Amino acid sequence: MYVMITEKKRGRYFLRCIQDIMRFMPLLFWGKLFTSIAEGILRVWQPLLIAEIFQMAPVLNDANTSVFECKIIFLCVCIGFPSVCTILLRAVGLYGECRKETFYGREMYGFARRMRLEALEDKKVLDSFRKADAAYSQHLAGSRMFSYLLMDVEAVLICISTFFVVGSFSVWLLPGAILGVVPHLLLDLISERRRNRTYRGQSAKRRRLAYLWRLFCTKEPVKEMRTMGFQDYLKEKWVETNVDVVREMEELELKSVRLSALGVLVRNCCYVANVAVALLLMLRGKLAAGQFAACLMAFGLLQDQLFMLSGFVTALIQSYHHVEEYYDFFQAETEDADGGVCHSMKEGCTVKADCTSGKDCIREGCITGENEPIGRGSSAENGIRLRDVHFRYPGAEQDTLNGVNLDIKKGEHVVIVGVNGSGKTTLSKVLTGAYGAASGEILYDGISISEIRKKELYRRLSLVSQDFVHYHFSFRENVCISDFEAMYDEKRIRKVTDAMGMQELIQGIGGLDVQLGREFGGRELSGGEWQKVAIARGLFRNSGLIILDEPTSALDPLMEYEVLTGFLNLIQDRTSVVISHRVGICRYADKIVVMKEGRVVECGTHEELKSAGGEYARIWGEQAKWYK
Repeated sequence: MYVMITEKKRGRYFLRCIQDIMRFMPLLFWGKLFTSIAEGILRVWQPLLIAEIFQMAPVLNDANTSVFECKIIFLCVCIGFPSVCTILLRAVGLYGECRKETFYGREMYGFARRMRLEALEDKKVLDSFRKADAAYSQHLAGSRMFSYLLMDVEAVLICISTFFVVGSFSVWLLPGAILGVVPHLLLDLISERRRNRTYRGQSAKRRRLAYLWRLFCTKEPVKEMRTMGFQDYLKEKWVETNVDVVREMEELELKSVRLSALGVLVRNCCYVANVAVALLLMLRGKLAAGQFAACLMAFGLLQDQLFMLSGFVTALIQSYHHVEEYYDFFQAETEDADGGVCHSMKEGCTVKADCTSGKDCIREGCITGENEPIGRGSSAENGIRLRDVHFRYPGAEQDTLNGVNLDIKKGEHVVIVGVNGSGKTTLSKVLTGAYGAASGEILYDGISISEIRKKELYRRLSLVSQDFVHYHFSFRENVCISDFEAMYDEKRIRKVTDAMGMQELIQGIGGLDVQLGREFGGRELSGGEWQKVAIARGLFRNSGLIILDEPTSALDPLMEYEVLTGFLNLIQDRTSVVISHRVGICRYADKIVVMKEGRVVECGTHEELKSAGGEYARIWGEQAKWYK
C-alpha cells in the first residue's frame, strides 16, 4: 500500500503540483509568474540607470534634459513597481488562499473516503496520513513550494542579469561574487538534507505525541486518568517523547547554525574583497565615479540576491519534501482503484463500468441506484456464502480469519458467538466488504463481493459496530442520518423508536429535535441509551441485511431483552447477523455460528449445539453460572 519515493515520482509530483495550482488559482499563478519576471528585469536596470544618471548629471543641457528626466521616471518605476505588485498580489493571494484551503482539503479527505478501510490498520499508512495532513494544514502543500519557485526564478533572473552588469564593468569582479554564495548554498543544502531525514524519521514519534495530546484533551480519557490516578504517568510518557523529538531537532539545528555561520563568513569576506577590487579599479582610472557607485549597488544587489537564492533553493527543496509527503498519501489503495466489473444486486444484471467514476451503474431494466435489499431475489443462490475466507491485518504474523466457511440464507437471523479474539468482529468487517479478504470467496446472491461496487454493496446493508459513534446532533439526526432523505418520515421514525422502547426517552429529553451530547450544550444520554440510539440508526436504514456487532454490550439484562425482542419483531423480512459474546440472544436465532481461532467450529440451533456438548455448550455453561 505504501510506495517509496523514486526519482521518477519526484518529477511527477512536481508537475502534478504545478498542474493543481493552475487548476485552483490560475489568476494567481500567471499573475505571480509575470510579476516575478518583471521585477527581476526591472531590478537589474536600477544600477544601469543610476550609472547613466550619474554620468549625465554633470553635462546636462537642453538637448539631453528630456532623456535625463525619462531615466529618472523609469528609475522611479523600477523602484516602485515591486511595491505595487506586492499589494495587488496580496489581494489576489487572499482569494487564492481560500481556494487553496478548499482544494487541498477536499482532495485529501475526498481520497481518504475512498481508501480501503483495512489500510487504516497499517502504521505506515497512518504515518503517511499524518505527514500529508501536516503538509496540507501546516506547510500549505504546493502553495508554498510554488511561491519559493517563483522567488527562485526572480532571483536567478536578477543574478544572471547582474552578473552581466558587473562583468561589463570588469571581469575581475565576477569570481568574488560567485565564491561569496556557492559555499553558503552547498552548506544550506547539506543542512536541509539532514533536516528532512531527521523529520521523516520522527514520523512515528510525532504521531504518538499527537495521540497522547488527544488523550489530554478528550473527555472520556481525562475522566478515567484522573479518577484512576495515572495522569502523571501519561504526562511523563508525553514529556519523554517530546523531549526526545526536541533533542534531535536541537542537535540538528545547532549543526545547521554552525554551517550557516561559516557560509556567511565566506560571503562577507568575498563582498569586502569585491569592494576593494572596484575601488582599486576606480583609482587606476578604469572605472568612472558613476560606474563605481553603480558597481557598489550591483554588488549589494548581487550579494543579496545570491544569498536569497541560496535560502530560496533550500526552502524550495524543503517545501517540496512536504509536497512529496502530501502526494505520497494518494498512493494508498482505494476501494475502486482498479475499476473492474460492477454488478448490480438484481439477478441477471451484470454491468461493466469504470468504478472510479463514482457514478451509479444504470442499465435498461436494472437500476442499481434503488435500495433492492440483499437476499430478496428469486434465484436459488440468494443469500450470503463464504468459502475458505482468510484475512490478516497489516503487520500481523498470522491470519485473524483462517478459512471461514459459512452460509446465510435470505431472511435468516444468525448469531455469531465466540470468545474474545476468535475473529467475530473481523468477520463482520469482511462480510460487509469494509475489509477485503486475502483469499477465499464471498458471494452475495451468487455474485462475488469483489465484483460488486462498494457503493452499491454498502447501500444494501446496515452495520451497527461495537464502537458506534455518539453524534452530537439532534435525536432525529442521530437516528435518521443512516437514511437522511427520510429525515422527516415521522411514521417510519416512530416505528423504529417504538420497537426499541424509546418512547419515554424521547418524551424525557423533550422530543426528536432536541440536541444530544454536552459538546454543544445538549442533553447527555447514558451508555445504554446511546447504544439504543445506535441500534435504531441501523434499523432505520432501509436495507436487506443488517449486521450488529455487540449490540447490547452497554445494556442491562432487562433492557437487553426488550431491545432484542423489538429488534427481531421489526426485521422479520430482513436478513440479520448479530455478533455477541452473550449467548442469551441465541435462543431467538435461526442459526448459531460458533467461532474459535478464526474458524467456524460449530453451526446449528441453540438446542442442537447445547446438546452436542461442544464449544457452544461450554460457553453457555460458563455464562449460565452468573445467573444461578
